[in-house]
Amino acid sequence: MLEIDGYHIFAELKRGPVTTIFKALDTHHGRIVLIKLLHAEAAAETSRLIQFLQEININALMVHPNLRHIYQSGMVGDEPFLALEYVEGPTLHELIRRHNKLPIDICLFIARELAKAIAAVHRYNVLHLDIKPHNIFLSYAGEVKLGDLGLARELVDTNPLIVGTPAYMSPEQVLGREVDKSSDLFSFGAVFYEMLTGEAAFANHTLSATLHHVANWEPISIARLRPELPNEFVITCQKLLAKNPAERYRDAEAVSEHLTRLEQMYGLTTAKHHLADFLAAPETYHKVALQPAVSIPEIEYSRPKTFSMSWGMAALAGAVMFFSGVLYIWGIKTYVQHKTETGAIGNVMNAPPFPHTTDFSLFGYLDLQMNPAMTESVVYIDGDSLGQTPLKAPVALTPGKHQVIIYHPQLGEKEMSVDISAGKILRQTVDLTKP
Repeated sequence: MLEIDGYHIFAELKRGPVTTIFKALDTHHGRIVLIKLLHAEAAAETSRLIQFLQEININALMVHPNLRHIYQSGMVGDEPFLALEYVEGPTLHELIRRHNKLPIDICLFIARELAKAIAAVHRYNVLHLDIKPHNIFLSYAGEVKLGDLGLARELVDTNPLIVGTPAYMSPEQVLGREVDKSSDLFSFGAVFYEMLTGEAAFANHTLSATLHHVANWEPISIARLRPELPNEFVITCQKLLAKNPAERYRDAEAVSEHLTRLEQMYGLTTAKHHLADFLAAPETYHKVALQPAVSIPEIEYSRPKTFSMSWGMAALAGAVMFFSGVLYIWGIKTYVQHKTETGAIGNVMNAPPFPHTTDFSLFGYLDLQMNPAMTESVVYIDGDSLGQTPLKAPVALTPGKHQVIIYHPQLGEKEMSVDISAGKILRQTVDLTKP
């Protein structure tokens, strides 16, 4: 069993290709924690290491009762680890799978607590980008906590790599367009829809079908799946799941206020102890009957105007984003390799700034050309979205094999494997007109 100073590890909960999760006793503080260990092979991959370090650094900024905390980070040999808050209870995904359609008052309570968590993340100018039932943790004490900030990024981050879970991604994420806080609200809407109906809003059998569904289709009507729901709940989900970001709520705080208004309209006073009661004994939980709706005025909010730029400025910004991404990735890789070799790395959150020197010969480049030439398709490399074609510059990649998926809403999906060599450019033409 793994040994880490200050922790008594007594159970392995989950082992995957990238990480292993252990349950442990923090002997210094007398609390149960989770240990998340990044495998050495995964730590050697730049994208995996960046994701892990980003989870540490962003979590270190934020403290909120509806966010799962990171207590400590460090290294075990050449494997980074996190000590996470342990939440005794199911994930929202597990709860929905067990009970299908959750009680309406429980749905509203969980949604309101989740909106508070998202608002807290956004107050730090951070996007979560992976809000889904699997990342929402429910404690037997009735707490709701949003976790897994591994894909989160700061709003000022110019790195164009955007990832997420396809069935919960916003249309602008799927299409490789600019994302902002409203993208998280769309994901929140997909979660709320699933709580109310027991069905995923956009899940499909294939990646291309799911992405097409998110970008172009509306989910099955909530009124059809759960006819007893008041129309206000249907309208709330429709607004959250609007394809146009400007048509969604102003921000997560406005969503929280709206959900509170719905509770007041229907005489609901659900609190933590109600969720605790439901988790403890769902078969005997007293389902709350909705009271006749009381009219409560809602404050109208307008979203801030978006900034537009000329094509010339956009091209310049794209070039800056590309080279910033290369510098950022290489800086992290060089720093961690140096610290690991010298044994100087301890708590990753206290790491000094990354070096600025860059040897571009250590990267290879993928130059993607499309047929038709101006086709607006989304490029995914190793599961990460690089944006829409035509790409503004060749993509810098670490040497070795990479999986590439080109997705177009009308022309379908192309998948291929490319082998990148250091210091060389691989030019690849993708013909979407051929099967």
